[in-house]
Amino acid sequence: MPVEQAIFTSLARDGRAGYHLVARSRGLDDADAQALTSWCPSHGALLVNPANLCSLNFHPMPRGRFAISRTREGPPEYSGRGGRQVYTHILVVTRDDLRLADWQPFSLYRDALARGILRVRLGPPAELPHVELGRSYPARGVRDPEALTQSVSIDQLAAWCDDLVNGRSVTVNYEGDRLRLFEDLVNLLPVEAVAAVSFTTSLRSSVVRPFRLGPAGA
Repeated sequence: MPVEQAIFTSLARDGRAGYHLVARSRGLDDADAQALTSWCPSHGALLVNPANLCSLNFHPMPRGRFAISRTREGPPEYSGRGGRQVYTHILVVTRDDLRLADWQPFSLYRDALARGILRVRLGPPAELPHVELGRSYPARGVRDPEALTQSVSIDQLAAWCDDLVNGRSVTVNYEGDRLRLFEDLVNLLPVEAVAAVSFTTSLRSSVVRPFRLGPAGA
């Protein structure tokens, strides 16, 4: 399936400096760029530990589309203020794309990761091509139910699912692999609820990034 892509990071380009949308494919217009910019993180936004070195993020977009993005640390900040660049690579998918993947944003993410689409690019061109993802994905479900229930109680999982289905936000205090935990949690939801659940595995939440599901400490 062809999908749009964009990159948000700190880069001096076309008279602009600091964090902005530095590259995008032709199917993303200015309204899309503005929406992506509001959800994308800048310096100090990552909540990383040895089990969570990057963040997978999912949120709605204009015209019924959705953004699936990976945020990680890049090279040292060019500005010289210290620390490393925060680098976010975004895929913009449609409802039909999600339906084809059995409502599994994590499966689309893994597909893009395996194809090398999400690698850090130090000097990306301002106009990116469309990217191709697969058209066949495994059925949704919990991959290892026993391991999941050893990490989190069944009662806690049920409470989180109930909150998300009923429109309440959930903050998860978990230092293990949050990507795996959140994937199982999202796959426990009814498919009609997935599109309404924005999430981040390792970003600080904010007024302009109101993720429904995220880590504690945000």
